[in-house]
Amino acid sequence: MKLALAALATAAVLTVGANGNVVHAESTFETEPVLKASDLVAPEVLKGPHYSVDERVPVRGFLARFTIRSEYGRFDAHGIHMLQIRVREVHALAQLDDMSKTKEFAQAAAKAIARPVTSTVNMVMNPVKTVEGLPDGVGRLFDRIKLGTEKVVEAATAPGQSGGEQAEMVAKRVGGITVTALGYEKERRDLAKGLGVDPYTTNPVLAKKLDDMAWVAFSGRFGIQAAMSVFVPYSMAMSVVTITNTSVYDTPAGDLMNKAQSIFAGTGASDAQVKALMNNRQYSLSVLTALATGMQRLQGVNGVPSLVDFAALAKTEDEARFVAAAVNMLARNHETVEPLAMVTAPAPILGRTVSGAMVLPAPVDYVAWTERTARATQREDFQAPRRIAWLSGQLSPRARKELSARGWTVQESFTIAAER
Repeated sequence: MKLALAALATAAVLTVGANGNVVHAESTFETEPVLKASDLVAPEVLKGPHYSVDERVPVRGFLARFTIRSEYGRFDAHGIHMLQIRVREVHALAQLDDMSKTKEFAQAAAKAIARPVTSTVNMVMNPVKTVEGLPDGVGRLFDRIKLGTEKVVEAATAPGQSGGEQAEMVAKRVGGITVTALGYEKERRDLAKGLGVDPYTTNPVLAKKLDDMAWVAFSGRFGIQAAMSVFVPYSMAMSVVTITNTSVYDTPAGDLMNKAQSIFAGTGASDAQVKALMNNRQYSLSVLTALATGMQRLQGVNGVPSLVDFAALAKTEDEARFVAAAVNMLARNHETVEPLAMVTAPAPILGRTVSGAMVLPAPVDYVAWTERTARATQREDFQAPRRIAWLSGQLSPRARKELSARGWTVQESFTIAAER
């Protein structure tokens, strides 16, 4: 092991494989590349009537950084999964535009009353903006990081929240909705469901459009369902509903929060750990719901409370989505591949099967053989008779070769979409 660590530190040519034998490795590390969009996703995703995707795609922190140029502005998408979401949202914006130009909508808009609150949270909060000094992407979550003791202590000493304060917390999450008029929220959720988009989208342009259209439907008595049948064919809308957990369409926001909190508490995590996670605004209600669902699927597995503690550490929307996807990938392994005996965190999230194999869920786009990747393979907590990584994207040829030499089995293109 000392030889392996020394070799890694100096980028020398020798390291130790999983079987204890010395293996030869190339002497230099890769840098994260700039890839072609056409090599990552299907051509029909890259161009449509109202948008196009730049061919140049830098990889940062294991996530591909796509740029979408549309009639409604430029959108950045961090990761292939988010690209698919944003492209669907461009289609939704076009459908809402068509709907807003109808005679019926104009008549309803004339009758609509002023909104009691202007929904500005989505415009003010930019969830994909990285924290100052924080690297892009999700690379940080593969390093050993300190658990959020300060967040837990702060949550433990915070007074209980009133109903109004809880509603305000919902509104201030990324993708939050600030208008609380009775019935309006359901109108907005129904509109999002018909379009097949996330009702708690973090796309500020779509969020505002949903706000405006839903308010006209709510207060101006515009028949949104009838209009949807004309502008959004049922088969098209429902085909993309799997983007998010369908309960986000049918459940009020407050009930989603309460259910998630109950699931997190049911893992055995402390009240303070649960509060710290619930107070993390980087989790939209949709992502928080996905995370809770994943933890519920792991019920009975040792170590799940550590996932609650770790999840509270997310500092960006990218990291929050990563945690939710990784937990659900472990849940899928538990249910369909081999049961897990335990899960562990902090960083990265790991599972141990009943036969002793280590499972690393990696909901990322591209892994190059960087110094960070090489360093991770030598960690003591990564040692096991069998080491398996589920990767939602792909490895570079060099990374595939190096990981294989070190005894890793990597399953590439393990779809995240199946987890949502």
